[in-house]
Amino acid sequence: MKKVVKTAGISIAVLLLLLLTAPVLLRGKIADIVKREANEMLTAKLDFRSLNISFLRHFPRASLELRGMTLVGVERFEGDTIAAVERLSVVVNPLSLFGDGGFEVTKVILAAPSVHAHKCADGVVNWDVVKPSDKPVSGEESSDGKDGTSSFRLSVRDFRLEKAVIRYEDDSSGMRFSVEPLALRLRGDMSAAHTDLDLRIQAERMNFLSGSIPLLSDAEASLDARIDADLEHGRFTFSENRLRLNAIELALDGWVEKRGEALAMDLKAGCEKVQFKDVLSLVPAFYTRDFRRLSASGELSMSVWAKGEMRGAVLPAFELKTEVRDGSFQYSSLPKAVTDIRIAASVSNPGGVMDRTVVDLSKFGFAMAGNTVSATFHATNLASDPEFRATAEGRIDLGAIGEVYPLEKGTELGGRITADVQVSGRMSDIEKQRYERIGARGSIVAEELGLTLPSIPEVHIRRAAASVSPTAMTLGECGVTVGRSDLSANGQLTGYIGYLLRGERLSGRLYVRSNLLDLNELLASSPTSDEAEQSASAASGAASVESQPLVIPTNLDLKLETELQQVLFAAMKLERVSGAVSLSDGVLSLDRLSMGVFGGRASASGRLATASDRASTLSLAANVSNASFSRTFEELELVRQLVPIFAKTGGDYSLSLDLDTPLDEQLSPDLGALNASGEIRSEHIELQQIEAFDRLATLLKDDRLRKIEARDVAIRFAIRDGRVATQPFGLKLTDNISVDLSGSTGLDQTIDYTACVKVPIAGREQTFDVGIGGTFSDPRLSLDVKKAAEEAVRSAVDEQVQKLTGSESLSEELSKRAEQLRSEAQRAGEQLVKAAEEQRTKLVEAAAEKGAIARLAAQKAGDKLVQEAEKQAANLVSEAEQQIEKLSSTGKTE
Repeated sequence: MKKVVKTAGISIAVLLLLLLTAPVLLRGKIADIVKREANEMLTAKLDFRSLNISFLRHFPRASLELRGMTLVGVERFEGDTIAAVERLSVVVNPLSLFGDGGFEVTKVILAAPSVHAHKCADGVVNWDVVKPSDKPVSGEESSDGKDGTSSFRLSVRDFRLEKAVIRYEDDSSGMRFSVEPLALRLRGDMSAAHTDLDLRIQAERMNFLSGSIPLLSDAEASLDARIDADLEHGRFTFSENRLRLNAIELALDGWVEKRGEALAMDLKAGCEKVQFKDVLSLVPAFYTRDFRRLSASGELSMSVWAKGEMRGAVLPAFELKTEVRDGSFQYSSLPKAVTDIRIAASVSNPGGVMDRTVVDLSKFGFAMAGNTVSATFHATNLASDPEFRATAEGRIDLGAIGEVYPLEKGTELGGRITADVQVSGRMSDIEKQRYERIGARGSIVAEELGLTLPSIPEVHIRRAAASVSPTAMTLGECGVTVGRSDLSANGQLTGYIGYLLRGERLSGRLYVRSNLLDLNELLASSPTSDEAEQSASAASGAASVESQPLVIPTNLDLKLETELQQVLFAAMKLERVSGAVSLSDGVLSLDRLSMGVFGGRASASGRLATASDRASTLSLAANVSNASFSRTFEELELVRQLVPIFAKTGGDYSLSLDLDTPLDEQLSPDLGALNASGEIRSEHIELQQIEAFDRLATLLKDDRLRKIEARDVAIRFAIRDGRVATQPFGLKLTDNISVDLSGSTGLDQTIDYTACVKVPIAGREQTFDVGIGGTFSDPRLSLDVKKAAEEAVRSAVDEQVQKLTGSESLSEELSKRAEQLRSEAQRAGEQLVKAAEEQRTKLVEAAAEKGAIARLAAQKAGDKLVQEAEKQAANLVSEAEQQIEKLSSTGKTE
């Protein structure tokens, strides 16, 4: 007996030792297997923080637990987290952990999973992360290489999601959906041929945004479903199923069955006599605005059924019917109610193709404070050639809206809108522009409309009247004021039906007039990009929404004839703006647009082209006359960046400019890639307090250079690679001073100029070459005195020769004194050298008062003068000998 007990004890000890040590031994192997399999199957990057194995937690089965698991996109979605799970627990048959037969999973728990699904505008999705497989699907060797069975066996009895966060974004349609948190539990034996499935779903804070329209806002939903699942034959029967959305509950009954390539079904769902207030709870505009203080009456009924087979393009017979009868609602804090709400709508198909589907809104209407609105819509042949008819009729006093619906604080509405419109036809007639076959008539009139919101200037529409026909919508009159701005317009739009229904080309001509258009006030009232992003994010539940660049629609062909008396934009004040502005094929064109700007007049023609797949561009040809330098600097940011010297320039100018540049997403010029050329002219220009000229005046000790005034200046310039380069130009100043300049200015405010300065010094003109570098605020100067020294020497030598000889040239003097050539030449040479030495002394003494630079120039000029005098003395003697020889040979003397 003792031996048996001892043996049992040893066996239990060994078993416990194995249960404790096996997870440690297997942990690395399992982690390697998971990561290796993931790398082979996925294009995205799968990673996890830790992996744990336990044989005791769900004994006799084993459990695997992954923590901090992430799935991150690559290439186009590089760095985007597609999915993340705080904890993934999987319960498996422990025998399946040994060998290469694969895992047998019986339970899966995902705690705090987060999923972000993103579909781009071009249809590319971030969840397509499984690599395509070229392995045979069936009948051949599979992953285990033996009998064709899968290496992964699913026998899940319990599948759970806890505190899940789901986000979906579709850039192609502008749809956004989010839910947080989401809980799901599915129980049943998925390995059995026949089982009962118990499915429970609880979703909170569901948000659904279509375009910019919120369809659900913080809605709640739940599903309790019991499903009789015949997994062997693919048949699922629904019973005791309840789907709840806010307070609306639907019952679902019937079955679906997989039959080869077809899906057979006999399903029905519906709700009877739902209270109308429960219906309003689905509408964000009501559910988020004082919903507790809303009383409503009336009922809604809805039924849905589908019966038959779905195979390819073939649809089963189905029908969706909904009706609201005697609906009304009123807020307890407001004096009036919306009554007589009536809706009858259906979507049906007797079975077959989509073309047999009929959409019918036979009744829609309501009464509000003595005003009534009604509308109908009917459509058939949805797939091949939609045929439709629609009507809208009614009158709304906007002032009554505040009596039936709680507006935001500071919001006021007023005015009247009257409409009576009927439209009917086929889509094929619209596509082929057979507008004579389209029925369209009616009118829309708005009078004395007023809108006051806290975030925008007050809007007032004096009167706007439009009439419709099959071919055109005519705007007979429209007068609008927004804050300080006023606008009146009239014109006509053609192709509006195709534009509204199918996004086809909209053409037209409008005549626009305004006394004041304050764009600063209008733009300041628009939401900032950050605010817009946060708003869209809140509505959709997304963490962020990418901002999209401004793109001019390619389906617009509009021409605007403008007469604007005053336009305020940024710091600019434009006056008497007239000309044509057109939109066509994604291009905005200016045609001889004339305006008063910068104190002068300007005319411009050009084109702004935008596209979603490439950078926007701007081409502009402009002419400006009699504009102010100072106003241009104050009002135009581009000038402040490229030509800062305008800030200290007085006078007026005229300008011709040809410009081409790519634009960024905010349609601002890319200054680094901007190319331009032109000429700037000025009859009178003043430059003062320019740091470079102040330093030059200090260097040359000449204050006349601190203030430069010039007339009839013409400067050719070019802008390339972020620098403004000027061709050489001259400034002729007072006091016989002139400056010739050439060089360039950079976006970084660096300058690189060469200046040739001519200044009279000591009665003679001195020329200095000055290099100007550094920046406008901190220039660096370099001075070259070589030219000044050479000019001083030439001037001094010529002056002394004339003083000593009394003649313009030596040869003339020698011809007068031929008989005394030898003695006079010797004496003249000595006097010339002596005079040069005396003159050198005087030049140096006189220049010492002018500064170090002038003294240096005088010293060099004096030395050169003496050298030239000595050379001339030798020449005198030589020429005297030659002249004597010549005179002797001819027998002539003076």
